[in-house]
Amino acid sequence: MLLVDAGNTRIKWANVEHDALDFSNTGCAARPEEGLQSFADEAWGALPRPDRVVIANVAGQSFGDKLAAWVKKTWELRAEFVVPQRAAFGIRNAYAEPGKLGVDRWAAMVAAYHHVKGAACIIDCGTAITIDILTKSGEHQGGLIVPGLAMMRHALVDNTKGILCEAPRATGTPTILARDTQGGVQGGTLYAAVAVIDRVVADVATEIRGEMTCVITGGDAPALLVLLAGAYRHEPDLVLQGLAIIAATLSPSR
Repeated sequence: MLLVDAGNTRIKWANVEHDALDFSNTGCAARPEEGLQSFADEAWGALPRPDRVVIANVAGQSFGDKLAAWVKKTWELRAEFVVPQRAAFGIRNAYAEPGKLGVDRWAAMVAAYHHVKGAACIIDCGTAITIDILTKSGEHQGGLIVPGLAMMRHALVDNTKGILCEAPRATGTPTILARDTQGGVQGGTLYAAVAVIDRVVADVATEIRGEMTCVITGGDAPALLVLLAGAYRHEPDLVLQGLAIIAATLSPSR
């Protein structure tokens, strides 16, 4: 199968055997705003024809349509787009309209619950930072959405004068206080994200009976992990793992 996680900023994929959850053949790139065909040709054109293409798409209907058209043209397959369910895989969706939950969040919860088999806090650190809570019995308690690191930094650049936001510097664990503006923006946004995550985890832990495992994923997870309190299970491919689990229950489309 080709599994595709089409996010707001990045597109991630894995070419895997059926029922595989440990991925070695994966890729990740900035999601193209235009030129999807050339991107897909380069990323996937040389792959052996898959049996199925299973997709979690939060990049919009237009992007999904173009992706499905490429899959049909290239492999004569109908792309399978995952949608959140009211209840499945041991999880009951808390949303009044289950389909309104982001499919990436749904897939991440499916994978986390599969791994943990108990209460879990799932943190996805991408364009936005999402936090979802599952009880031991699989009841989704709901979640939170806050701006991700890049979004916070761009908000500062767009709404203030004299602040430039270049690419983050690879300097290891940041000091608490910066001595230049760029360092102040990078450190301040890191600590803002860390503060939200740590506080939510602490507050929720008092309401969840028994142990709760925190599972973290997303492109900014490594930058945040060095500052977060407590223990976190880092699963870089969590959404793709969820797609693999979901795909095992879907009827292949042709």
